[in-house]
Order: sequence, then C-alpha cells, then structure tokens
Amino acid sequence: MRLVVLGGSGRTGVHLVEQALARGHSITALVRNPATLSARTGLDICQGTPLNLHDVCKTFSAGSSYTQPSAVIVCLNPSRASDSPFSRPTTPPRFMADSVANAITAMKLHAVPKIVVMQALGVGNSFPNLPWWMRYVRHWTYMRHSYDDHDLVNEEVKRAGVKYVLPRPPWLTNGEMEPVRTFGDRGDGIGTFAMISRKSVAGFLLDACERDDWDESTPVIAR
Repeated sequence: MRLVVLGGSGRTGVHLVEQALARGHSITALVRNPATLSARTGLDICQGTPLNLHDVCKTFSAGSSYTQPSAVIVCLNPSRASDSPFSRPTTPPRFMADSVANAITAMKLHAVPKIVVMQALGVGNSFPNLPWWMRYVRHWTYMRHSYDDHDLVNEEVKRAGVKYVLPRPPWLTNGEMEPVRTFGDRGDGIGTFAMISRKSVAGFLLDACERDDWDESTPVIAR
C-alpha cells in the first residue's frame, strides 16, 4: 500500500513513517524541511507546505516508482512558539482545516478513496467526555486555537464525500506502544486521566488505513 502522509516529521508522524515502512508500505511525505526525515527505502520526501495545493498535489504524483496512493494520513498540529502545548500558535487559525481541504481536493483529482486524520478527544461530539480540567484548558489557553481548527477539520471531512476515519486520542505521551482500546465516537467511559502513547496512535492510524472497521467514524482511542 502506498500512503501519502502530511505531518510525517511531527512527534506522532515520525512513528507513523517508521511503523508503515516496517509493515511493508511505501510512504510519500510532504514536509517543510526534508532534513527532518532520514532517507530510507520505501520513503519519498517532498518539500513544501500543506497550505499550498500545488505542493499537496505533487506529493500524490511523486515517487521514484509511482503507484496509485491507497490513502492519505494526516497527523498535523499547529506549530507553537515553544514545546509547551499551552504556548502561542505560530500558524494561521485554519492551518489544519485548509491543509485537509487541500488533501481532499488532491484525493478527488487522483481518485484516492480514503483519508485518516488524527484529531483529539474533545473535538466534535466527544466534547462532553473531555475531563473538566481539559475543558478549562480548551477555552482559556492557546489550545483553544488548535481545538477550533480540529472542529473545522471534522466538518470539512464529513461533508467532503470521501471515506474517512477521524481517530481522537486523549493526552499523548512518549511511552512505548501498547494495545489500543476504542470508546466509540463520543468517548463514553474513557475516564478522567486517559492517555495514549504517540507510538500507539501511529499504529492505530495505520490500522485504520488497512482495515474498514472504523470507516465513517470518529473513534476515541486510549490505552
């Protein structure tokens, strides 16, 4: 399977690329700085930004031995002024929504059927199951910009007429890969201090591409 990846050099994206290659898939990744990903067999790297439709489209047709992409995986997050999740964003308010809109346009041009977009617990109809302290964080810190953008992505994808999966993990950790549990589209019963490792999320994103179990759904996932 050939996968187009947006956000492949991010904290979750690097694990996604590594695991996808280990599973025997080929990856074409669009990144702003090619030096952030090490070259290896099965990985084609395109330089550009997901905010530029031309850059996104060239990613779909790139590759030393071109084959039709089977799916798109998006694990983008807005850039911030520091590593703190509460710091000021340095990307436009619709960074993810516009990036995903470009990906969907390119999907339709290239007849790619499926998109998998990493979101977050608290997006869309999972908001009621966001812990009280994260509701405060969402509304009263800079994280509200990221959540607002995720909500726009949720709307963009669902009305696009493409096959989609929108996984919604809670707090992300740098732990090892563990079995993933799903809590429906809303996250009912997920618990107040649920967490999941970035490696586990990357594995689930790939599972969602390889299988149709979660098509047209927004599964909340945790360890």
